[in-house]
Amino acid sequence: MDTVTHVLFGTVCTLAIFRNRSAPAKELPMRLAVAGTAAAFPDIDYLGFWIDPLLFLADWHRTATHSLLLMPLWAGVLALPWMFSPWARREWLSVYALCALGISSQILLDLLTVFGIRLFYPLSFSLYTIGTSFVIDWIVTVLLAATLIYGLRHPGRRVALSGLLLLSLYLGSQWGLRSHAHTIVAERLPEAANLQLLPQPFSPFYWQVINRTDNGYEVAYLSLLADREAFVSHYRGADSLAWRKESLLGNDRDNAALIEEAWRQPRFLKFREFARFPVLYRLDRERDETCVWFTDLRYTLPYMTPAFRYGMCRQQERGWLLYRLKRFTHNDRQRLSSDKSLSNRIAPSPLSEKSETQRPHSQSYYLY
Repeated sequence: MDTVTHVLFGTVCTLAIFRNRSAPAKELPMRLAVAGTAAAFPDIDYLGFWIDPLLFLADWHRTATHSLLLMPLWAGVLALPWMFSPWARREWLSVYALCALGISSQILLDLLTVFGIRLFYPLSFSLYTIGTSFVIDWIVTVLLAATLIYGLRHPGRRVALSGLLLLSLYLGSQWGLRSHAHTIVAERLPEAANLQLLPQPFSPFYWQVINRTDNGYEVAYLSLLADREAFVSHYRGADSLAWRKESLLGNDRDNAALIEEAWRQPRFLKFREFARFPVLYRLDRERDETCVWFTDLRYTLPYMTPAFRYGMCRQQERGWLLYRLKRFTHNDRQRLSSDKSLSNRIAPSPLSEKSETQRPHSQSYYLY
């Protein structure tokens, strides 16, 4: 989730665990500062985006700084700068525990999103996800902010514990809503063995529905409250879903060979490993240059340009080069350097049963 929500969650957890009526009031700001800073720390891996955006997505994000195995180490590192304070030196064990609490709170919230974290890095590269919450959830943020503000005015743990209980009930309801959404959509499809539901922003009643087929995906946007169109008109009731077809090679058979060639390029290996629902974004032909762009359905919203769009471009008969389209732009692109350490083998055909899209470099565990 977003960094503000992580900080709020870390501080509310601190009020629930460490606050008591007998503790000196002057210690509370320090405790909250320690836990809040630690809760924000794991997102420091975003610095890797400015080094190499694609390696950041495929290999760096939510790995070392989000690992349960490395959490004790990071807690110790984060505790050291606070030792300038006499209070921290006197309560060094509490400072370390607060740092561990803050880091663990971010790991827990990020586990709820669909993008996955490598919980046991570096011993395992497997991704774990529960997948019930969108990466930004205003209900979670508002609930935590209200709990923190009210809890600061009332000594004791009761307010914070009550807020965390409400948060748990809300997050549990998301699990139930997803199960309900899966059931009602499955009843309306002849074959839904590969049906996936992804949470959407604005409301826990909005879900992206992805049904994997032999030739690609069927995609729709569901509202559990609407009969036809929801308040956000792209989302519709279960009986009036607007399905669209998406695929890795697109719908134009004349360009399928070209798109497949771009997809199979060795320099595109990291995107193939990263994408869970890869689809063709668009094919550009301009003068003597051809560009083939791909995205991942996890990052698509019906009313916004996808955040992550990567592709291969070539001029006439020259070699393919790796690019990304910058966020919120149509054609503003960035050249990415190729990593010589990557495998030089050509990927299997996207239509092969053993395509790399079907067997990523690390196992994913979806905890639902």
